[in-house]
Amino acid sequence: MPKKQWDEPVEKIYANVPQSHKVELKIRLHHHGLTQSNFLRGVVAAFLQDEEQFMNWFDAWKLRNSKINSLQSHKKSKKLHQQGEKLAAKFGINDGEIDNIFDILEKEHPEL
Repeated sequence: MPKKQWDEPVEKIYANVPQSHKVELKIRLHHHGLTQSNFLRGVVAAFLQDEEQFMNWFDAWKLRNSKINSLQSHKKSKKLHQQGEKLAAKFGINDGEIDNIFDILEKEHPEL
């Protein structure tokens, strides 16, 4: 049994893929010394952490596969994300500091 990696409950994620894709995925992951779970956790982490290389691929993939067909909507979303990154950089705020701010607020105002 693998060592527990998180302090919170875990959830399974399921996706239906053709059997041939699953077989090919397992073979290729085995070749690289990875399991399906390990691979999917890496993909989820890359997405949630906005890793630049992953997000470049994701943005191109999203344009081809998103239910939002408006190119303008995608451009607006990307522009808003970039503005948010600029503001965070301008004020020197990172995710860890944001978590700290919420922790401080929670201690000072537990009723919130």
